[in-house]
Amino acid sequence: MLLSCILLGAQSCISRLRRPEITGVIVDYDRNPIANCKVGETLTDQNGKFKLAEQRYNAFFLTEIFAMEAPPLMVFEPVEKEGFEKDAISIFHKWGGGHRKGAKTNIDTIFLRKTNQTFNIATLLKDSDWKIGFNKSADTIFLVKNGFQEWCKTDRCSPFYSEYEGLVDNAYTGAKNLPKGMIRRSIDVRFEAEKSPVKINMICEYISTFDGPNRPPDTTNTRGSYQILNNSEMILDAGKIEQLTGKYYVSDVDLYQLKLTKAN
Repeated sequence: MLLSCILLGAQSCISRLRRPEITGVIVDYDRNPIANCKVGETLTDQNGKFKLAEQRYNAFFLTEIFAMEAPPLMVFEPVEKEGFEKDAISIFHKWGGGHRKGAKTNIDTIFLRKTNQTFNIATLLKDSDWKIGFNKSADTIFLVKNGFQEWCKTDRCSPFYSEYEGLVDNAYTGAKNLPKGMIRRSIDVRFEAEKSPVKINMICEYISTFDGPNRPPDTTNTRGSYQILNNSEMILDAGKIEQLTGKYYVSDVDLYQLKLTKAN
């Protein structure tokens, strides 16, 4: 491609972005830097820092003119270190290939999960704020801790949030999990000390049309309690939200996410 551009003349080609300069730091869940972690084609230094150089390519100018828009930007850089679960940095922008030379992205901090990482569920929940999504039968609950999106920078955790969104927002995701006529259901939960009250605030929003009649949002404030058993089960009393009350197994856990499956 480059040789063809030279032959046709510099004005026949246009520079496009293949990958911006990407910088960041890799740490474990205790915030200890991870040295010699492979990120794309480079390795982190002793402080866990890395930098991937900007990459560009040349495209035919006339072809770009006929396309009428900049090309997409799609970046996938594996993150690998022995003793840790594999992960990856993904970047997508519909027209990102049109960025000018010098494009930079700072990923900030990436938390790499150790192989066979364990968690104390009671400690994870104590004195913390979460959001809840649950399916129609209320036998599966997704919990997302406040700060999830600042923590989740990689491919490993992002699918969990997508599943959660499908349970709480029909309008944005196009999912059909919520009751008929409802478009959003936002549930905020405050877990205090184990066996202490759980504070729950639920707001339900409904379809609004020009013709009406339209149902205004309704709010439920309630209190309940929770208890962790053997670090693998939870007994939840959700107060007025009775469909969530019951015994659950912990089926998935990470630093900012929790999935519960109701026991039969």
